[in-house]
Amino acid sequence: MISVLLPTYNGEKFIEESIHSILSQTFKDFEILVGFNGTIDSSKELVENIKDERIKIFDYKDDKGKPKTLNKLLQESSYEIIALQDDDDVWHSKKLELQLKFIEEYDVVGSQIIYIDEDGNSPTKLGYGPELRTDNESISNFMLLHENHVANSAALIKKQSIIEAGKWNESLPALEDIDLWIRMIKMGCKFKNINKTLLCHRIHETSNFNSKKWDPKELLKD
Repeated sequence: MISVLLPTYNGEKFIEESIHSILSQTFKDFEILVGFNGTIDSSKELVENIKDERIKIFDYKDDKGKPKTLNKLLQESSYEIIALQDDDDVWHSKKLELQLKFIEEYDVVGSQIIYIDEDGNSPTKLGYGPELRTDNESISNFMLLHENHVANSAALIKKQSIIEAGKWNESLPALEDIDLWIRMIKMGCKFKNINKTLLCHRIHETSNFNSKKWDPKELLKD
């Protein structure tokens, strides 16, 4: 069983497609925990209208911040394997099925990704997307140089490893994912990316990834 954590802030434009890509997985044994933080658009109503007993909704009102929401959802999660999803990204239908084959050996299992635009087309203005390293040594080495090689929405993670690493840093305005990966690497966690494209990562004007540029070496000081 897997707990999928989906924090969202005003994600009405793409959240239905995002959730339906989870519900369309070939592996069916999961729960979806959707955490709203300060949302003022129609996204909560849209999610409430998706009738599936695996969806659990948490409204944190104005208690904002993605890392804080992730930590709250982690506390609510029922299972020992965690998947992450952003409200504008789309999973390949076999994502969970393929990743589960490796989660016993690794603490974090990701995949290759492709960038899509608002209409779901690729390439985007940022191209097709990066070529991510697949083996633990390469992923770890690049990550310690603040170059992220595990896409957040592609990650399948052992819950206990997140907890032991100290969970997500709620003081960070961004890059909470690579911050967690670095702490996990330093405590000896193992990483792998499946060399298949299992995630469509959306590039659009209002996405945090596309609209804000952060210097990881400055933001993630030891």
